[in-house]
Amino acid sequence: MKLKNLRLSLANVNTTAGKKDMEVVETSVNRVRLDDGTWGKDIDSYSLHCCANHGDIIKIKVGKEHAVKVTALNDALSDDVTVTVTFSGLKLKAYAMKGNNSDYPISGVSGSASDFEYKVQNEVDF
Repeated sequence: MKLKNLRLSLANVNTTAGKKDMEVVETSVNRVRLDDGTWGKDIDSYSLHCCANHGDIIKIKVGKEHAVKVTALNDALSDDVTVTVTFSGLKLKAYAMKGNNSDYPISGVSGSASDFEYKVQNEVDF
């Protein structure tokens, strides 16, 4: 079976199968790679780092047109609150590649979404 034939959904990767939202712990900026292989200053997209099952973190890529939302979400994360996000148009893909050590491959799940809505909870859950 090929990885591209796996059908992944939010229930496969979320901390609880029935949840429709994911907890965000960090955001990052994805830059444009130039022809010479270096990273440019232009922004290609953003990634939302979400809690996944088994203690993993999954990066969901969103377009650069959501810069205002990502900035507001990042500001909320700096206030020590729990931020959950609900994605629209979520697409998940499994990947695997040969690592530096030939005995162990690098594998995981990455995702992209066309849009998202976030919700800030007043208290951090412990």
